[in-house]
This record gives sequence, structure tokens and C-alpha cells, in this order.
Amino acid sequence: MFIVVAIVAAFCMLISTSSRALRLFNSLALIALLGLAGEMILRVFGQGPQSIWGGFFSWDALSALLLGVIVVIAAYVIVYSFSYMEHEVAAGKVPQSRLPRYYFWVWMFIGTMLWVVSTPNLGLLWVGIEGTTLATALLVGFYREKTAVEAAWKYIVLCTVGISFALLGTMILYAASGRINGYSLAALDWRLLVGMAPQLDPALVKLGCIFAFIGYGAKVGFVPMHPWLPDAHSQAPSPVSALLSGVLLNCALYAILRWHILVRQTGLGPDFSGKLLLVFGLISLGAMVAFILLQKDIKRLLAYSSVEHMGIIALGLGLGTPLAVWGACFHLILHALTKANLFVVVGRVVQMMGTRQIPKIRGVMSLWPYTGGILFMGLLAITGMPPFGTFRSEISIMAGFFQNHHPILGFLTALFLAVIFAGFLYHFLGMLFGTPGERCLKDKGEGKEVLWLAVPMILVLMLGVFVPEPLNQALNQVVELILGRGGEYGEFGKLTQLF
Repeated sequence: MFIVVAIVAAFCMLISTSSRALRLFNSLALIALLGLAGEMILRVFGQGPQSIWGGFFSWDALSALLLGVIVVIAAYVIVYSFSYMEHEVAAGKVPQSRLPRYYFWVWMFIGTMLWVVSTPNLGLLWVGIEGTTLATALLVGFYREKTAVEAAWKYIVLCTVGISFALLGTMILYAASGRINGYSLAALDWRLLVGMAPQLDPALVKLGCIFAFIGYGAKVGFVPMHPWLPDAHSQAPSPVSALLSGVLLNCALYAILRWHILVRQTGLGPDFSGKLLLVFGLISLGAMVAFILLQKDIKRLLAYSSVEHMGIIALGLGLGTPLAVWGACFHLILHALTKANLFVVVGRVVQMMGTRQIPKIRGVMSLWPYTGGILFMGLLAITGMPPFGTFRSEISIMAGFFQNHHPILGFLTALFLAVIFAGFLYHFLGMLFGTPGERCLKDKGEGKEVLWLAVPMILVLMLGVFVPEPLNQALNQVVELILGRGGEYGEFGKLTQLF
């Protein structure tokens, strides 16, 4: 089972400090992880929900989607970590003796995220989310510099406070379900909760939902619970930043989605939790405009962009139309690929330039054309420009505003996205085409092996041109699960192909 693979891999990393041995252990673990997870994903989308160990672990379409995102981004990030961390060792930033602990905590982080999307119990899901905080805190402060340690403490404090709200919401839900099904661990089993949802006390469910959305929303990075995110993303090693932005935020959003699906089935109906998502989404998107326009640190810029994109996904889910929800699920995949790629490429640029300050990063395209080309593709993808897949997903979400008769919200969303695009264009064009400083001109070396870093961008580009039918059908299954509908997508599958 792939959770066991991640935990075993973590402890194997402590066997040797040799870079060659660490590469071997990581490679074997990744092969096992991709094989086992890939088989489970195919079984879920081909045969329906799957469970093992007497139902202790279970996967449906939604958890299989997140499982796929986790293993793909994890494989990409770990492979990139080989060269990145070896460069950090060569530069004297990290001693060789600490590399095993880096990979140990990365694999523990991956294991906790796999736990989150594998447990059907909302209480154990909370345990997994809290576990991700503990695993990543030491990675955020890995460099042991003052700013890194401060960012790690800020991350622990804010996320722990937020997760405490989610725990309170879970306890309230336990009280509501326990009255019906008995006070046992099964009272928080998501599969049973959905079936008994109409019998749950609406007042208790509403209160629990509010606490859960605030608590897990802190981990997602929703405004105003987001202050930890730019500090943690900017201070962590770039591969860790890629995992935080591309996967961790989605795992926290997954927890919110489980609550959203449950609340939709109760006496509260679909509007209550949907409106909460709309509020958090619009505020998170709008608030990021000023931060993105005025930002001078490239990694903090990408961190604020993550808050923006979590807001976009929340808007699509909150709108609740099939096309908007499809667009939100599609955007979740595309954002993970794009942001992981951007953090990886930017990490490479920061290593070569020796600075994270945007005004000091100039002439990337002339100095390192391969890296600059990938960075330019990342600019187009992260701002939703055609023909990249993010354009398709954002258009699908925008269509939901007009299908749901929210033209004003649609206009505000389009306005925010336009201003954010202008801000990214301003920052990135200077970095790509500006005049490089004399210090940068001394080292123009760039290995062509950097081309493999563009794989996620190529995928995002291809998905903007054509969505394979198996992926489209998988997304349709996720939409059906979220909306609690069946047999209503005969025209929906055709509709998604129009964008």
C-alpha cells in the first residue's frame, strides 16, 4: 500500500548520507509509489469506489483525483530535489549530513497527504491534515536561518490555531451524528454521514461547517487566514515550496470539499456552504491584487498567486453548476502542475542569480534561454492565457457566473484576473528581458538537461488544446460526486469540449 511505501521510504533515507544512495532509495520508492497509486486510480475510475483493510482506507473519484495529483507532483519534485539539494550542498548552504533528514521529512510529508486522501473518516482526516503541519514545519525552517525559523514558527502557530477550529467543527459534527448512529468512530465515517445527512440537526451541521471552513481554510490560504503562506513558501527550499503550493493546499481544500458535499445533502441545502466558498473565493482573489502588484520577492509573488488560484477554485465550487465545478476540478490539476513547475524553475533562477529580489533578476532569457523559455511558458499558464489549459478551466468557471445569474461577481472576477495578469506581465517581462548585471554575465552556463523541467508546462499546454476523453470522464465522475447527482451529464461531456 502506497502510504506504507512513503513511510518506509522516509526511514530508508536515514540509512546513508551518500548522494548516490539517496538517489537510489528515492528512485525505488517513487517507482513503487507510482505503480501502486496508478493501479488504484485506474481501478477507482474504471470500477467505482475501492477500499482495503475492511474499509479503513477507501477511495472514490474525488480522493482518486487528489491521489493522482499528489503522486505526480511528488515524483516531479523529488527528482528535481536531487540536483537542487546537491547544488545547495556545493554552495555551502546545507551540509551533506543533513540531506537524509531533508528526504526523510519530504517522504513523511507525502505520507501524511496520502493519508488525508485515503481515509474515509473525517476525524482521521483531521489527524492527517495536522500531520502535514508537523512534517512540513521542519522543512520550512530547513535552512535554520533567522527568517526561516521565524517563518516555521509562524506556520506552526497559525495553522495549528486554524486546525483547532476544524477540530471543533469535527467534534460538533460528531455530536450531531452520534445521536443517530451511536457515539463511535463510525459516527465520523464520511460514507455513513452522507447517507444519514438529511437526519442530521441542521443547526449543529451549520455551526460545524463554519468552524471547519475557517479551520481548513487557514491551511488552504483563504484570506484572511493566509499570512503564514507567503513566509513559509518563500523560506522553504524551492522543491518544498512546490509541494506546499501544488499539493498541500489542495489537500486542505479536499477536506473542505468533503464537508461541502455533506452539507449539500443536509436540510441546509446546497446554498449555505456554496455561499461560504463564494465569499472566501472572491475575497482571496480580490485581496491578492495589491500584494501581487507591489511584490518584490519572486517566491512570495508565487505564494500570493497560490492564494489567488485557491480563490478561483473556491469560486467554481461555490457556483455549483456542473460546468463551473468541472472547471474548478480541472483548474486544481492545472494549478498544481503550473505552480510546481514555476517554483522549480524559479528556484533554479534564484540559485544562479543568488537573489530572490525581482528588480535584481534581469535578462534570464538571454543568459539561460532554456530556463527563460520555461519561465515564459509558466507566465502564460499561471495567468490563464490561451492556449494553455488554465484558460479553458477559468473560462468554464466564468461561464458559471452567468449560468447562475451572478454577472456582477463575474465582472469583478474578470477585473481582478485582468489586473493580476498585468502585474505578472510587469514582473516577469523585466526578469526575462531586462539587462542582466555584470555579476550575472560571468556565468552563462546552462545544461540542456533543464529541458525536462518543462514537462508540466507541456502537459498544461496540451490540456489547453485537447482534453483526453478518459480525463474528461474522470472529471465528470468527480463532478457527480460533488454535486450529488447522477445521470445528468449526457450533454455535459459534450459541453466541456467546446472550450
